[in-house]
Amino acid sequence: MASSRSIRFKISTLLIIPLVSLVGLWGFAAVITTGESLDLLKVERLYDGLGRPGDTLVLALQREHLLSAEYAATGTREASDALMEQRQVTDRARKDLRRMADTADVQNALTPAMAGRFSDVMAAVDELDDLRNDIDTKAVGLTALGERFGLLPTAMQALDHTITLNNDVPLYQQSRSLGLLSFAKDFLARESALGAGVLINDRPFTVEESRAFIRYSGTRDFLFLQGMKELDPELRKPFEDMLVSDAYRSYIRLETRLVSAAPVSHTAWRRAVDATEKAFRDALLSSEQRLSVRAEPVAVGTFVRTGVAGLLGLVAVVLSLFVSVRLGRALTRELAALRSAAQQLAEVRLPRVVERLRRGEKVDVTAEAPPLEPPGTTGEVADVAHAFSAVQHTAVDAAVDQARLRESVGLALRNLARRSQGLLQRQLKLLDGMQRRTEDPGSLEELFRLDHLTTRMRRHAEGLIVLSGGTPGRTYRQAVAVAEMLQGAVAEVEDYTRVRIYPMPEAAVQGASVADYIHLFAELIENATTYSPPQTEVSVRGETVAKGFAVEIEDRGLGLGAADLEKINSRLASPPEFDLADTDRLGLVVVGRLATRLGVRVELRQSPFGGTTAIVLIPSSALAPEPVLEGVRS
Repeated sequence: MASSRSIRFKISTLLIIPLVSLVGLWGFAAVITTGESLDLLKVERLYDGLGRPGDTLVLALQREHLLSAEYAATGTREASDALMEQRQVTDRARKDLRRMADTADVQNALTPAMAGRFSDVMAAVDELDDLRNDIDTKAVGLTALGERFGLLPTAMQALDHTITLNNDVPLYQQSRSLGLLSFAKDFLARESALGAGVLINDRPFTVEESRAFIRYSGTRDFLFLQGMKELDPELRKPFEDMLVSDAYRSYIRLETRLVSAAPVSHTAWRRAVDATEKAFRDALLSSEQRLSVRAEPVAVGTFVRTGVAGLLGLVAVVLSLFVSVRLGRALTRELAALRSAAQQLAEVRLPRVVERLRRGEKVDVTAEAPPLEPPGTTGEVADVAHAFSAVQHTAVDAAVDQARLRESVGLALRNLARRSQGLLQRQLKLLDGMQRRTEDPGSLEELFRLDHLTTRMRRHAEGLIVLSGGTPGRTYRQAVAVAEMLQGAVAEVEDYTRVRIYPMPEAAVQGASVADYIHLFAELIENATTYSPPQTEVSVRGETVAKGFAVEIEDRGLGLGAADLEKINSRLASPPEFDLADTDRLGLVVVGRLATRLGVRVELRQSPFGGTTAIVLIPSSALAPEPVLEGVRS
């Protein structure tokens, strides 16, 4: 025992190492590096499935916007042919976006926030058909055209912001700045399309068109400046080259002339627009490629960290498992042996001892509760085994003592009850003789009342015999009609005058069980008269049913709640062991014992009059073939 180690030491050693290893290493790897890697993979899938086809569609739509503005302004065959050709390009880009967006990889990568933005993008895509119809029917003006063609780029810009999940802050800032510059290009396209639609007819701007043109120009400048602020010199250089290019300078010069209402030709405007848009697109593409090259080492580093963390975590797990197996195997065997012993006692030996004691058999405590041998070398487990041995010996010993006590109490109660029963039976015979010899009506009435009290006393003595596990000594030689049997039960009730037995079909009960039936019905009728107002009637009815003969005893008292009825019916169906401390409704306990002995079903229900109805089903096996009347007192 001196070399035994404590269970606290073994459990601490078993748990601390795996917990520290698994929570510290695997938690770090899974939550930080693995999560970051999964985010990168998710972003890559989203850019491949949504970003790239979406950008292609936006570029095609910006070109269609320009051609739509010219067609809406002129309606010429040449403008229509160019627009139809561009619509085919846009439709192919739209089809590719829908095809890529419907893949499982893209749908699974969308978060709830992304899904909402994605819905806005697809709604803008679906709106394109209605917009084209309005263009073809001349139902939309140049300014409204710019707003409606801008729905998809605006929705794509919002979606791009939600799918930027990179934890590298500088990289995120550069990516967001390029997004602002891309959005600035969309406003350049809106401004270009509005100018082309006005200039193609060689007319001045309306007030609404002029305001929209200036708003587009101002928004473009603002977004461009905001995007350029965050860009580092390497990514800013393509845009700085664009700003000093001849195409962009020509575009700004013509834009300034349009704002000041100076004349500008459509041909010059289109030439400047096409060159500027190409330069802007080339600058965006160049910066995006450079940013992509920067992101590759970040992604590689993330995956390397994931692999290293995973490898370290695997080593920690292997070490933890090795230590856990070494220390846990011995402790598991000890605890399993102790658990088996506890289960054997709780589920097999104690129930078997209790059942034998209920049958009245003798039980050897030493044989039924042998001491447990310590299942191992752990000090605490050995102490628990010794304590468990003492507990099981005490439990079996207590069960034996309780059985002896119950048996002694039952024997004492039965002896006292049988003595009282014998004296009361002799008293009834004396009273019967006195009633026959007495002719005075007053004396006869007093003797009858005394006879009734004695009958009730005899019933209570027999109830005590039933509760203590015995059987009353009264028997009947012949079958007795059910109605006569019920009259005999009423005669044993104090307030018998309130009980009314209604006519019922002829049926009889075999003589061997008549006394028990009389006692059962007397207890139920007594209970009904006790718990109902003194001026009300207690009704007793009987009828033949498929499985025997049913008797209903109904009072008009306050009744019982559903919970009380359920509890009482449960005790009637399966009466518990008699508890001397439980004296509530002893009559119902006697009824449950008698019903179990007779094989009778007794159930209490709520009465339609507010009281309680007791239903007793006498089985067919207890009924006699023909009723043979016999006096109900023997």
